Amino acid sequence: VVCFDDVYGGTNRYFRTCATKMGIEVTFADLRDPMNLLKVLKNNTKMVWLETPTNPTMKLVDIAAVAKILKDYPNVFSVVDNTFMSSYFQMPLKLGADIAMHSLTKYMNGHSDVVMGAIVTNNEEIHEKMKYLQNSLGCVPSPFDCYLVNRGLKTLHVRMERHMENGLAIARHLEGHPLVENVIYPGLESHPQHELAKR
Repeated sequence: VVCFDDVYGGTNRYFRTCATKMGIEVTFADLRDPMNLLKVLKNNTKMVWLETPTNPTMKLVDIAAVAKILKDYPNVFSVVDNTFMSSYFQMPLKLGADIAMHSLTKYMNGHSDVVMGAIVTNNEEIHEKMKYLQNSLGCVPSPFDCYLVNRGLKTLHVRMERHMENGLAIARHLEGHPLVENVIYPGLESHPQHELAKR
């Protein structure tokens, strides 16, 4: 596994401790420059794990550029943790990723009353493997939890637009405040990856 070197704490802990104990070799790399991927791909690499923007440091990865590189590596698939952006602002599969992962507990649900996740793919082979694993392991949410997430999806567009407006307003205010040294927010023109964020 190649993992972006700046990911959510739980993901970081999983790859650094749990996965390695199961014999999974994990290499961390700064993938803000997609060309760095070429330096760390190995013959046994099976997956590239991305998170963009990252939580909490808001670093970005160009999903389309990574997907383009991986076209030359047909045995390597890409996974994007899309929790921060949700499908409202970013669609990893349309950008060439093989799998999009969402913590539905966060924005998708929107009410902090369910714990659930989702894996989405448009690759039939991956879908069949995941379906088999889901059936074998019994990873099936309750109908009520599904109802709660579906309820949240109805207002996702309104909530995400408001999050974006409010977040940008706060970031601009803080950026202009004399006691604030630095504001890290991709929506600000001062963010080093602002152009990528606009895409």
